Amino acid sequence: MSISSVGPSSSYAYAGVSASTTSPIGEPTAKDEFLKFQSKSPAEKMRAMILAKLGVTEEQVKAMSTEDRKKIEDKIKDMIKQQVQNDIGKKGQTGLVADILA
Repeated sequence: MSISSVGPSSSYAYAGVSASTTSPIGEPTAKDEFLKFQSKSPAEKMRAMILAKLGVTEEQVKAMSTEDRKKIEDKIKDMIKQQVQNDIGKKGQTGLVADILA
């Protein structure tokens, strides 16, 4: 008994699912966007979520003037600080599934 092809060298990378990067019309699929987001580090995910709250994309930040970009970066830094402080304040809580006070 022998196996002729095993691993990523075959045309299907994961469990028979092709790793396409675009839909048939040339746009990224939801799966592609999800996988791209999940490949980010926790810090990158946090930054992406904060930018989404601010209604700005990473591309828009890169295109900003130095002064505007500094304002956004300072705002991001403040929001991260606040999030960390809030998380530290909740450290003693256990068994909390949902914040019903929010």
